Amino acid sequence: MVSRKMKKPVKLMLILLVILIISFYIDKFILDLIKILRIDVLNSFFIFFAKYFDYYILALVITIISMFKNNKIKNFLKLWSSFLSAGLLVYILKILVQRPRPLINLIEASNSSFPSGHTTIMFALFPIICKNFKEIRYFWLFISILVAFSRIYLGVHHLSDIMGGIILGLLVGINIINLFNHKLIK
Repeated sequence: MVSRKMKKPVKLMLILLVILIISFYIDKFILDLIKILRIDVLNSFFIFFAKYFDYYILALVITIISMFKNNKIKNFLKLWSSFLSAGLLVYILKILVQRPRPLINLIEASNSSFPSGHTTIMFALFPIICKNFKEIRYFWLFISILVAFSRIYLGVHHLSDIMGGIILGLLVGINIINLFNHKLIK
């Protein structure tokens, strides 16, 4: 029997899984729509955003965030465990899946498309941010959604790459929290 506390995350994951499945069927439509709706000011914004919001900046941000609460070392370990675990899983999945990137991209991107590494990492950090840094959780969610949308807008990912990244990221973040809560890591 699933506890009441577990029902919400299970329902959320099922909803996201259904959206992932649907997204595979509408990937081309979404990319074509975004291609039509692109405007210069947004092109410039998202290109700038992609150039300066990279993994190095994110690593610096999570290191700084971890220093603003009690349990600095534990927060640092949770955030970095999530960051590195998500990155490793994305790397492995990109090798295994080998999905080509869309052909309408505004920036260059290497390797394969599925899942979106940027999205996966942002959403892998989200459960930890929600649990330990409540005052910035909505800001983090906004930035995470902006990152996810930017990857589609720039044409370097399909909608299904983003949805896969969201699901994978949330699962990583939740599992890192559970790992620390079960005292496997003290």
